[in-house]
Amino acid sequence: MSLKVIKINELGENITVDSTLISVDSTLITVDMTAQFAGIYTLRLPYRFFSSTIKMFLWNEIKETETILTLDVVEDGGIMVVEFFVEFEDGETFEVRITDLDEKLIWRGKILSTLQNDLENYILHKEDNGIIKI
Repeated sequence: MSLKVIKINELGENITVDSTLISVDSTLITVDMTAQFAGIYTLRLPYRFFSSTIKMFLWNEIKETETILTLDVVEDGGIMVVEFFVEFEDGETFEVRITDLDEKLIWRGKILSTLQNDLENYILHKEDNGIIKI
């Protein structure tokens, strides 16, 4: 879920706003049109030591939930190649921990899921029809 900033003074009177609904004279309008996208993703990572079978811990910082994946990985020129399937939502952030099966740390970092594809000019706060997406 992403936070939206709406210019209330341009919408009129008798409006109640929370994070997902706008109530206008008892009519509910859903304003959170967060996109979900699922697919096979690849991480190419440096590592402390190599293990051909790993555990990947994905801690969703917004929903405060954890997903644990057990995966087989390959090594390519000193880089660990991890392929995994997860359903992400635009704007979610994850703390990621990769361990061997005995939970010895191999790598840790962060993932930010985004629909933006121009990552060299990535914009954290994007305005869309007067709504600032954070």
